Amino acid sequence: MIRVANTGPDFKFIADALNSTGGFADGTYLVAYPRELADKIKSRRELAWYDNALKPACQRFVGYLLKRPAFRDTQNEALAGFIASCNWQDDSLDVFLSGFMVDAKARGSMLLLVDMPTQQQILDGLRTLPYLVPIYPEAIKTYRLNPRGQLAAVVFTDQVQDKDGRWVAVERTYTETGWQFTGGETGSGTHPLGVCPVLAFTESGLFPSLGEFAAIAVLSKRLYNLRSELDEILRAQTFSLLMLRVPEARFPLADLKEVAQGIGTGNILQAYQDGAEFIAPPSGPANTYLDVIAQVEGLIRKAALIVDIPNSNSQESGVALQLRFQALNSSLVHFARRMEDFERKIWWLVKAWLNLHEAEIAIAWGKDFSIADLATEMEIAQNMAALNAPPAYTRAKLKQLVQLDLGALPGDEISDILNAIDEMGLAPPDDPSLPADLPA
Repeated sequence: MIRVANTGPDFKFIADALNSTGGFADGTYLVAYPRELADKIKSRRELAWYDNALKPACQRFVGYLLKRPAFRDTQNEALAGFIASCNWQDDSLDVFLSGFMVDAKARGSMLLLVDMPTQQQILDGLRTLPYLVPIYPEAIKTYRLNPRGQLAAVVFTDQVQDKDGRWVAVERTYTETGWQFTGGETGSGTHPLGVCPVLAFTESGLFPSLGEFAAIAVLSKRLYNLRSELDEILRAQTFSLLMLRVPEARFPLADLKEVAQGIGTGNILQAYQDGAEFIAPPSGPANTYLDVIAQVEGLIRKAALIVDIPNSNSQESGVALQLRFQALNSSLVHFARRMEDFERKIWWLVKAWLNLHEAEIAIAWGKDFSIADLATEMEIAQNMAALNAPPAYTRAKLKQLVQLDLGALPGDEISDILNAIDEMGLAPPDDPSLPADLPA
């Protein structure tokens, strides 16, 4: 069954939130007040500003993943070459997937084309290996899934350069047997894969599906509107209003406009009695907006899995902090497992294009990221040492602290340090080289 992609999630909106484009750039994501005049909403759109929270959240998440780089090992020269250069820009597979994961984490779904250069491109020496092309789900027009939930056919919009170097819009179609271009440029052909060369990645479930960070885009739109509305209050009410008290015999002043121009104020309110004074608007509405903005910002931080380390005056318990770290680690492990499964599908297509079905490649993504607060864990270690914790616990805790503190080191250096900890623990009790404050 063919499905029309625009019946699925609003990936275009998420892309705008991720890239600060669309309605976040031109102000069209601002919602007008009831009966708000066109000039007023136009002015608000010109002054609105967008604080991108989605991209930093995705980059931070992917950064945690990259602290435990994926392991890949192969003796095949062609597959090793693909690891070093997987696209037309000669990006390594690690570099390419780091950008791919940012887009995938934001949307919850991404597509990937694993294609082969044309025979002419190979003869011209441009490229001899397969290449990867990311496809954004908002570009999909129609798609069809096979009984296994994998893409059997997909149609998406793209731009290509024609013979004159101009960029023209086209529609690309890929199926289990061939491909086709329609639009400004046309072309078609077949392939021997037997499957669609476009893979669908989802954070959970079948394509299309939203990920856990989609809520950040929705909250960002609300925050975008709240800040614009607060700005409107500040612009309209920040400056005090001059109230000129006019004697009853002269009320109202006929030349009030001239008086305003003479003293340099745009607005004057005249009233009975003598004297003049400035009156200021109440701060209540602005304070209410500030409170709501703070609440929405807190929800965004929670959705982004940001773990704030509480200060000494915080009432949050250590258990609550550990639970939030566990939620972050759980999300990292889940995403890494999905990416490992997705990469195996990439390698299947790469080997199929190169007719290297028997070639072997070993891949493994991280299964334990151990994101935690180093200071908190050190305090726990000190408390356990005061209780005469057994040597096995002390060694295990020391390993955890080393991994937290030196997680960015290459894997072989980390392994050497961890092995050194084991050797320290295996030293005999009467060994004079053993520090007195370490267990045997």
